[in-house]
Amino acid sequence: MMNASGGDFTRDVAKYDAWYHTPWGGYAESEELRLLVEMARPQHGERALDVGCGTGRMLARMLSLCVDAHGTEPAPDMREVAQWRLEQLGHDPERVVDASVEALPFEEHVFDVVTAITVLEFVEDLPRALKEMARVCRGRIFIEAINARSIYGAAILRGEAGETLSRARLQTPEALEALVQEHLRPERIEVRTTLIGGRTEDSLELAVQRRLDRRLRDAQWRLGGVIALVAEVQT
Repeated sequence: MMNASGGDFTRDVAKYDAWYHTPWGGYAESEELRLLVEMARPQHGERALDVGCGTGRMLARMLSLCVDAHGTEPAPDMREVAQWRLEQLGHDPERVVDASVEALPFEEHVFDVVTAITVLEFVEDLPRALKEMARVCRGRIFIEAINARSIYGAAILRGEAGETLSRARLQTPEALEALVQEHLRPERIEVRTTLIGGRTEDSLELAVQRRLDRRLRDAQWRLGGVIALVAEVQT
C-alpha cells in the first residue's frame, strides 16, 4: 500500500499503519480500494492473492467482500501485524505467508485476482515479479504504483519523502503499461491514475484534491500520484 510517512517499512510498523488514520492517508486508502473494486472486480467466492500485503489492510478489505483472499509479506514485523489483524477479524492468520513476489510458493493459475499495491517499486527483478504474478493467476492482475509523473512522485525523486521511499524505482504510466505488455502479453489492459495533488493534511486542500480527482479521473495526462493498472492474463 502507498504510504507517505517515509518510515522504515520493517522497523516502523506502528507509524506505517497510523498514516492511514490521517485525513490524507484515509483518502489515499479509499481511492486504492475504489480502484481495486472498479478495475479488478473481485467477486464473491473468488480466490485472490495480495503480494507484499504489508500489515494486511487491503487483504482484510478483500475478505470483507467475501473474497477468498490470501497474502504474502517478507517483512517479519509487517507479516506479524497482518496475521494478527486477520485473527482479530476471525480469519485464519496462516492466510498470510512469508514469501517474495519474485518467488511465490503457489501452484500455477490458482488465483482469480492477484494484486500488488506499492510493491513493484521495491523489487530487484521487476520482469521476474510480473511473470510470477502471472504464473499463479488465472484472471486479473491489479497493480498500484507511485507515478513518477506526479507531484508526489517528483518529491520522492528529489529525496524529500524519506529514506525508504528514496529507494523506490518509479515508473510513468506508459512505462509500466509497456512492461506489463512486454512480459505478460495480456488480453486486456486498463490504466488510470488518481491522487492528483501532493500530500496534505489541510481539510480545505484535501477537499479541493477530492474535487480534482473526480474531475480528472479519466484525463489522458495521467498525472495522479498513484497509477492503477489491471491486466487480464491468458492461461
